[in-house]
This record gives sequence, structure tokens and C-alpha cells, in this order.
Amino acid sequence: MADKKKVEKFQPTVSGEYESAEKFKRDFAFGVVVLGTEAGCGKTIFMTGLAASLRDEGFPTRAIKPFVLGSRRDAEAELAFISSITHSPVTYPVVIIDKPNAIQDSSWQQAVMLTTTRQHLTFVEMPGSPATPLAYEGAGPSGFSGSWKDSASFACDLGLPCILIAKHNKDALEKIVLAASYLKSRDAKLVGIGTVETNEFGSQNELKMNKSELELAIKNNTGSHYIGAIEYSPSISVPRVNQGNLIKVTSAGVDLLHVLRSLGAPASLSTG
Repeated sequence: MADKKKVEKFQPTVSGEYESAEKFKRDFAFGVVVLGTEAGCGKTIFMTGLAASLRDEGFPTRAIKPFVLGSRRDAEAELAFISSITHSPVTYPVVIIDKPNAIQDSSWQQAVMLTTTRQHLTFVEMPGSPATPLAYEGAGPSGFSGSWKDSASFACDLGLPCILIAKHNKDALEKIVLAASYLKSRDAKLVGIGTVETNEFGSQNELKMNKSELELAIKNNTGSHYIGAIEYSPSISVPRVNQGNLIKVTSAGVDLLHVLRSLGAPASLSTG
């Protein structure tokens, strides 16, 4: 029997009894790689909202970002945003990527070890796009080799499912198709595609199709499932570490049930 402290920590609010959370640990994929069509497309918001929403449903999740593009100041804000909402302590090493091949093999292996623990379902955000180069693979003394590790390599090396995120704008479908095609060429397991709305564009850059039309277009062009969109909210800000109503808009706009099923949830667990 689980002790009382653990029951309180992972007490489900919707999906059933504590035993379901225990079954989650045993049967689910142990990690999910969150990839984007480009840098700054909303991966951090989507991953954070998804992990926090599932945690609110009683599933032991965490979200990490071991590799960060940009300045240390930006990285600190992003990590604080993720940690404060998902309750995932930043007790792991973080590499600030300021040049190609910034990630050493030891840092890569530390991220792998952090992800492969089965204490939680771990969401891992990777920088840039799936093809963003991160490290030379098997580099010799000269520092050069014939192949790169890119963001997609993390999912491929571990055989982890991945979720692809894009900005919800007029270029969304084009960028989604290109990124999904690349992932398919790498034999990556793409289990869902999501979008994030922003207010940084004028009306000329708005997506000219509704969510049902986008879902059909994504299915026809990539063969993958559109898991939904996180709507723009002025109260949600990564730089200001303001979570606003992120969990609410994620639960309302994202198909959590499909995410659970795609990660290996047994029928008794995913249907509540």
C-alpha cells in the first residue's frame, strides 16, 4: 500500500484512484520529447501547460529543458517559468547554446539519464527545430566528424515519442509539414502536433483556417494527429515568469486524452 504522503502528492482529481497514477508509472512511455518548427514557436508554453495539466489530473509528470538557445538571462526566465508551474526543480545541469557543437557528450548523457528515470513521465524540450545541430557525433581529437546530433536525435536515440509545436499563424502548416517530413525521415515517433497562438503578428499573418480545417490538413499532410492549440492570453508570459491561466487554457484547448493514449495509456486509465 502506498503511504499517505504519496497518496496526497499524486491524488488524481479527475482520472480515478491513486492506483491509476501508479499504473501510469509502470505502463507509460517514460519520456516525451517536445520539438518545434523553429526557435520561439511556443514549445516552452505548450510543454509547461501540458505537463502541469496532466499533473493536475493526478499523473506524476515533470518538465525539463537541459539545452537552451539564447542568453543566460533568457534561459533563467524560461527555466523558472517551467519549474514554477510544473513543480520540476532545476537541479540538473543546463547548457546555454551559443555556438554549434556547444553540447558535449557528457552533457548529452546527463540529459539522457535524467529523462530515462521512471519516477515521472518526463517532458523534455529540445532547442530550435528538429534539424538544429547540437553536437558532433563521435567527434575525434580534431573536433570534427561526419555526422551531427540534432534536436531530433534525442528522441531517435532513446526511441521516445515526440510532440511537434508550431506558431498558430499563416505559415503553420508549411512549417509543420517540413518538420514532420524531417522527423519521418529519421524514423521518429511523432504522436501529436500542437500550435500556440501569439499576439506578435498583425492580421496579415493570421492563420486563414479554423481548427477543424487545420486538423484535417495536418492529418492529410503528415499522418499525425492535431492535439490542439493554446490560445493567446496576456496573463501568460515566459520572460516575466507569469503563468496566468495556462493550465486552464491548456486543458480547454489540448486533447489530453489523445496524449495519454499515444503514450501507452491502457484503456482503463485513459478513459477515466
